Amino acid sequence: MSESTSEESAMENLVVALMQALCAEQVLSLAKIGKHLGIRRSQLERLLLLLGHSDGWGGMDYVVQEEQRGRSVITLTEKGRALCAQMQASAE
Repeated sequence: MSESTSEESAMENLVVALMQALCAEQVLSLAKIGKHLGIRRSQLERLLLLLGHSDGWGGMDYVVQEEQRGRSVITLTEKGRALCAQMQASAE
């Protein structure tokens, strides 16, 4: 397996793990999910850039980062909730 394929596989695993955690919890603090995934904040930010949406970078629009009670959290968008429903249906 090439290095880039290995890195892509690791990123895919992180994406799946993050989405599974969000499907189960609905709202996760950045600190909690970073610890759960065992990744640094910078890695988490790149992952959120991919899964979120910004006008400058695009993204998949599955999650949104927001502040709740002074904490940075991530939640699912409507598109993210639809993906969770599809994941749950395919698992049954």
